[in-house]
Amino acid sequence: MNTRIASVAIAATVVALASGCSAGGETQDLEAQLAEVTEQRDALQAELDAIDARYDKTVAVKAAVEDILADPESYGTPDEVADLLASYGTDDAVMDDDVFGAVGLRQAWYNTLSNQVDAEIETVQQWVDDDGSVSGSLWIWRGTNFAGEPFELVGINVDTHADDGTIENEWVAYPYPDEFVRVAIIGGGTPTTVTGEPFDE
Repeated sequence: MNTRIASVAIAATVVALASGCSAGGETQDLEAQLAEVTEQRDALQAELDAIDARYDKTVAVKAAVEDILADPESYGTPDEVADLLASYGTDDAVMDDDVFGAVGLRQAWYNTLSNQVDAEIETVQQWVDDDGSVSGSLWIWRGTNFAGEPFELVGINVDTHADDGTIENEWVAYPYPDEFVRVAIIGGGTPTTVTGEPFDE
């Protein structure tokens, strides 16, 4: 049963029991039932409040990360940007990349944007689950790679979030063979942009 529907049902039961009591049908059993239903209602409301709070916190975390990615230079040096991005994750948060493996969130962001690459992330679409526990994004990763060649890759990430909205784990995947992604970042780049257009000379 949907928790919000359950909350309404419990509230209705409370009213019905209370009405019975006021009509003279009050007994110790009814009082016990009323207390039990009231406790269940309060516990459910607390759960709903916690879910709403986590959703709001997760949305705020995603917005903060997107603001940084939209203009990282305004947030300082590459090290400062990596530190700031990592601050929106838990202490042991990991970016688990399908191609490059699992790395601590701070190092992963530094590698993505600055470590022997000059790159940016353009977010195309994003979402947050209703309870704030999971979020995701569709993005384009573009720039100049280790070998000085241009690259442009599309990818997705799916994040899990702690109760305070911070990122616990970020899974990253690409719609390409692993070797294509490795060459894009380490070797010859990509032949064209993600839309098939040649790179500007």
